[in-house]
Amino acid sequence: MLGKCESCGTPNVEVSSSKENGKEKLLCNQCRPADGAYGY
Repeated sequence: MLGKCESCGTPNVEVSSSKENGKEKLLCNQCRPADGAYGY
């Protein structure tokens, strides 16, 4: 999904929702933590 990364603020990047401290955030591939179900 294309959107704005809520961590670094980059617009029009591929983002995915990640839970961080119980809150969902849209994070790009650089900001998303490499653990959980999608860590590869």
